[in-house]
This record gives sequence, C-alpha cells and structure tokens, in this order.
Amino acid sequence: MNLLPDIKKILYCTRIGPNSAYIYRHAMALAEKFDAVITVLHVMETLTPEQEALINSYIGPDSIHDVLENEEKDALVRIKKHLSSFCSKLGDDNSCSYRVEKIIVAESSSPADEIVKQSVAMGADVIVIGAHAQSSIMGALLGSTTQKVIRKSAIPVFVVQVPAGEQELSAKGI
Repeated sequence: MNLLPDIKKILYCTRIGPNSAYIYRHAMALAEKFDAVITVLHVMETLTPEQEALINSYIGPDSIHDVLENEEKDALVRIKKHLSSFCSKLGDDNSCSYRVEKIIVAESSSPADEIVKQSVAMGADVIVIGAHAQSSIMGALLGSTTQKVIRKSAIPVFVVQVPAGEQELSAKGI
C-alpha cells in the first residue's frame, strides 16, 4: 500500500507578474518529481456593473468589450512567451515544454471561485499559487485570493512565498 500522494495534474495560477517565474519553478519542480502535467491559469477579474457603466459612459459599450477581449488575447500571448523563455533557460534536454498541458485565461468576479472551479473541472491533484503581500487595508480585511483558495479548495494548495529580492532575479513573469 502506497501512502504517498499521486500527483499527476497541477493547476498553476499566475498573475503574469514579476514574481511569477519564481512561483512557476515550484510548479515545474513538482511536475518533474511526480511526472505530472501543468495547466496554467490566469484569472482576469471582471468589472463590477458600476465600473462597467462608468467606463461605458466614457468610451462606449462596444469599446470596453473589445478592450477586455484584447486583454485576454494579450495575456495568453504573454504567458506563452514567458513559458518559452523559461523553458529555453533550462536547456533543450528537459521536459519543460511538454509539461504544460493547457493554458487557460478566464474572467471571473471571484478569482478564488474560478480557481477552485477550474481545479475541479480538470481533476487537479494540487494547486500551486503565490502568496502576495496585502497592498491595502481592504485586501487585508477581505482576505487575499490565495487565502480564499485555501479555504475553498478540497485539494492541497501549495503556496509559494516569494523571498525579498527574488523579484529582480525573475523579472519576467509566467
């Protein structure tokens, strides 16, 4: 009887920020260790009705949808570019490029709910996500996306705390 967990599907959540490559290295290490595949997820938070109405009054209702659609396409392109760069730095004889099974860019009013929903839909064994410092009092009071994912997820959540100074070392995000 094997008491160790079998990790075959990893959901890696990214903000496509400066700390993303550091966090992604942990997802890749897990994938290598367990011969697993990675799904990369980037959740774009949707606008509240009030925010959308305000923007519509300035640029028109069709324009905001074009902007959001372009932002989604841009996020996908940036993720692919950063993954390619990350994998090329590891060398040609690694399994980096085929570890990524899928890239998903989703929109949601609740990123934490979307992350949990995607983890269930794909049958993930673990979620890899970064811990980000709270930049506002509201963020501290309401809780971070990472904290919400930990509370709502039925599977393990691997939280990566980025050490001070690491941001400069991994200036490109995944």
